[in-house]
Amino acid sequence: MQQSFLGKGTPVRLFFRSGLALILAGAMVPTVSATGFKRSTYSAEGLGVANALGADAEHVSSMAYNPAALAFQEGAHLQAGLMRSYLKVESSGGGVSRPDQKLYVDDLYATYRDPAWSFGTGLAINRPFRIDSKWDFEQTGAATRTELNLVDVNPTVSYRLRPGLALAVGADYYRALDFEYSEVGTVRKGDGDGWGGTVGLMFWRESWSVAATYRSGADLEMTGQNLDGSTFHLPSRARIGFKFRPSLGWSIHLDAVRTGWNEYEGLEGVDPGKDWESTVGYKAGAILRLSDRSDIRFGYSYEPDPKNQATFDPRSNSGNRHMLTVGTGWEGDNFTFDLAYGYAISPTQDLDGAPVDAYNGRNRTNAQYLMFSLGYSNF
Repeated sequence: MQQSFLGKGTPVRLFFRSGLALILAGAMVPTVSATGFKRSTYSAEGLGVANALGADAEHVSSMAYNPAALAFQEGAHLQAGLMRSYLKVESSGGGVSRPDQKLYVDDLYATYRDPAWSFGTGLAINRPFRIDSKWDFEQTGAATRTELNLVDVNPTVSYRLRPGLALAVGADYYRALDFEYSEVGTVRKGDGDGWGGTVGLMFWRESWSVAATYRSGADLEMTGQNLDGSTFHLPSRARIGFKFRPSLGWSIHLDAVRTGWNEYEGLEGVDPGKDWESTVGYKAGAILRLSDRSDIRFGYSYEPDPKNQATFDPRSNSGNRHMLTVGTGWEGDNFTFDLAYGYAISPTQDLDGAPVDAYNGRNRTNAQYLMFSLGYSNF
């Protein structure tokens, strides 16, 4: 959805009535994770450019990468994204872990801005964190089944401070629909929730833009079997993005994302402390417009592993991750369609000195992602 094609405002009633069914339909289904257990992909548009949309204001899902984009859009827009993952995680001591590979509703976005307004509003429902692993370790204390099926409900308001400058604030309500943190000898299952916040800033020009986003960490208060009173902490995330458009035909996107993994301590009261390191990942992508209605996208991203041999944990994906992506988009009068594919690989790790002896040996992760989205705009 190019900004120059966004039309005139529409009634708010139609916008919310149309979006409610999509939002409720996607609230109860799981998806997949990336390095650590943070997910980087929030839409098919994002995956096509390796998720380097931190300074983009031209897509409905831009609000997931920087919510200040809402102030530079017009009209009412709905979008639903679906993903299928092909993930294989191998450990010489625990066999192969294969998360669920079904096709799921992955993200939902609803945005609105009247052309006469200086502010835009949006509601995002997506899954910024995900764990889904199952191992056959036999040593007492070793991880077995781990699941974090988390939904983030993120209402946001963005306001134009100046014609090319916008500030956004939003709330993040995190709900763990399914949670399991079991190990050999102990089963822990339940659910929980917690709150966080988001702030975004964007400086936009026709030929270039720069933006920054910060999402706070959150403490999930867990309840359930062997969980009552336990806390599971989600790390903070900060993003800086830059977009350069040499011409109307193509654009270049660059992002850097810091994840505060040093804040993560596993399940409080169970793990002695993970001692993971904060990481900075890099993303680069390009969009080439084939016509007023279609484009193609390319991208590369690098995500470092927050774990080392001494702090290794097989519950979530491991290894420095390199990902290549490609995507395309089509825009009609009212409907949009986006399709993207990503291939990610992490070099093999040969562990000797892991905190649990059963974890030592060869560990490797390979993943492929196929994602598409459907959108509706009523200008």
